[in-house]
Amino acid sequence: MSKFFAWAATGVVTGLQVWPQEESERKSGRYRGSKSAVKNAASSRYNQRFYLRQRDGREIEILLIGAAMGVRNGHAITAVWAAQAKSPYGHCIYLENRTTGAIARLVDNLDYIRKRTAGWKVALTGLLVPLPLIAAIVMWLANRNPTGATTQAFFMSASLATILLLIIGFVSSKLFFDYVKAEDERQIWLAADRALSQARTLLIQRSRQQQRR
Repeated sequence: MSKFFAWAATGVVTGLQVWPQEESERKSGRYRGSKSAVKNAASSRYNQRFYLRQRDGREIEILLIGAAMGVRNGHAITAVWAAQAKSPYGHCIYLENRTTGAIARLVDNLDYIRKRTAGWKVALTGLLVPLPLIAAIVMWLANRNPTGATTQAFFMSASLATILLLIIGFVSSKLFFDYVKAEDERQIWLAADRALSQARTLLIQRSRQQQRR
């Protein structure tokens, strides 16, 4: 499992641009920037680009491809980014519209944060897991000399056992890498929750300071 960190920023939406999502873009699955988990909702047919202007004047560009949550200029937004440890940049995975109360979890962007496991690695691991048992079967066959009518049944049983071990190996490999993926995603969301909690605490402190003035 990898290590991840997250950070959050709160600001006001400026420079909003909205345009329809092209049909070819939806079908091909080729997206740029942040993507929403809700792809079938009616509101997921529009792309949005805007700047998140923070209190210190800094602006962060955010691009939403087919996001289920709509925004308007002037809305207060809290965004959370996450990245793998030592990564030079992160990806937006959570948006909270503090004006309307709407939220969006950009779960598709998790694939850009965690390391994706190649199919050949899953297959190779599935082959290596039962390899010692398969080698033991081969050595056992080499030390025996079946004859007569039992020869065919003997080798057929050994072949079936080998195939069964390979199937078990591939299934075990797939389950293991699925577990690693789920654990990585859990760690990402835990880091995001911590960053979001810190952002909310900071907003409460600023609100109290303004009320005292």
